[in-house]
Amino acid sequence: MSQTKSNIAIGVAAAALALSIYNQVVTYSLPQTEVAASQQHNTVQHSRVDTKNSVVDQHIRDLDTMDKGALIERIEYLEERILEVENRAFSITPSADNMEQTILAVLEEKERKDKEQNREDNPVYGFYDDLPKDYDLKLKTDPEFAMKVSQDLRSKVLDESLSPTERLSAMGQLQMNMYILNRTQGEMFDYETVDAVLEISRNSQDEKLKVQALEVVAHSPVVDTRIAKSLQDIIEKEPNKYMKTMAAEGLIGQYYQSGETSPELKQQLASDILDLYNNSNSAEAQLVMQRLIRDDELLEQIRRDAGR
Repeated sequence: MSQTKSNIAIGVAAAALALSIYNQVVTYSLPQTEVAASQQHNTVQHSRVDTKNSVVDQHIRDLDTMDKGALIERIEYLEERILEVENRAFSITPSADNMEQTILAVLEEKERKDKEQNREDNPVYGFYDDLPKDYDLKLKTDPEFAMKVSQDLRSKVLDESLSPTERLSAMGQLQMNMYILNRTQGEMFDYETVDAVLEISRNSQDEKLKVQALEVVAHSPVVDTRIAKSLQDIIEKEPNKYMKTMAAEGLIGQYYQSGETSPELKQQLASDILDLYNNSNSAEAQLVMQRLIRDDELLEQIRRDAGR
């Protein structure tokens, strides 16, 4: 029995040894290149997987790092800008006194430009902006001041060395003074001054000055037959329709004012006006007079004053 067990054990061991030897023989019988290729393929596959995973991980870390860096950089930039703006605002913030001075300077500059524009647009009355606030009152209450100012202005009107604009401006101020003092004419405001302005209107090459000079004459309170004759010439010969109309208004103004000082002159002016109205050699002059005398009652009054 014991011998049988020993034989069985020896048989099993022999079978195991035989199986082991077979496996070794089969393994060594495979081509070495196939074994190496198989091992290399496995190694490469593992290497590729490891490399891919490594690259993905690194890319994720780079993205995280880049986003955080850009965000930090943006925040730092904005903080610097805020600080810069605050510093600038603090440095330029004016005090209350400086603010007031700035506003006053702006207003003064605007006033200066307005005055310049006014002088350019209307040089005859540009002087008005430079007059002191109490100018009217001083003229009325200080005779010496009024006399001196009027003398100076008259001298400027007659001074041919001055520019036409300066002379017209002086005439405008002189005429204003006479109205303030309620004087229609006097030693400072007479035919000589009005005639000087008429000369400017006749001879100036500047159309604006020609018109403004005639406007001064047309509204002049000085009544004189020589002024009336000059106005009639303008009505008949001046090609500018506005100036023709302005001269006609001046002639009618002479007619109205002459009744207070000279009935003879009024009769003569009424007769001249009727001649222009009825028998003028210029159709345009006749039309101008007819437009101004559209009131039948006024026409009848002129006829009566002319003795017709």
